[in-house]
Amino acid sequence: MNIELKEIVFLCVAIMTILPCFIVAFSRNILHSAFALFFTFLGTAGLYFFLDADFLAVVQVIIYIGGVLVLLLFAILLTRNIEDIKTTNSLSIKHSVLAGIVSLIIIGGLLYSYISNRWVFPLRENPDYPYFTIKELGDLLLTKYLLPFEVVSILLLAVLIGSLVIANRSVR
Repeated sequence: MNIELKEIVFLCVAIMTILPCFIVAFSRNILHSAFALFFTFLGTAGLYFFLDADFLAVVQVIIYIGGVLVLLLFAILLTRNIEDIKTTNSLSIKHSVLAGIVSLIIIGGLLYSYISNRWVFPLRENPDYPYFTIKELGDLLLTKYLLPFEVVSILLLAVLIGSLVIANRSVR
């Protein structure tokens, strides 16, 4: 079994995506969680590059790291009493156990769907898959995939408004 350099880099990027997720979820310090979220977003962009989705990787970096995360960090850093864990993380043990159980159910469902289905990888069978340019991708986004595109834009608007609400609470 020969492991190529590309596979080693993929594993490093996958680990760089997964490990910070645990820090985001289980850290008692909100600032540590926000900085770990940076590495999660960066790792996700790296995984997009491995999927030959260069456009999505650049969008991930520009929108999520450049916009959402920076705004979230400003909101956190402008919050008073950020050192007080009871202020920044008021999750009780009861809620933590419930969140863990829900997470295990979701992970179990994903593992069940992965094991029970026969996955087909058309890129391995047909190496001449169509390569879309950004113009063709833009045409698809504004014709066939207009509804999901608008749903994502509403989601980003909700994230922006949520970040502003967090920042507004910190000013008072």
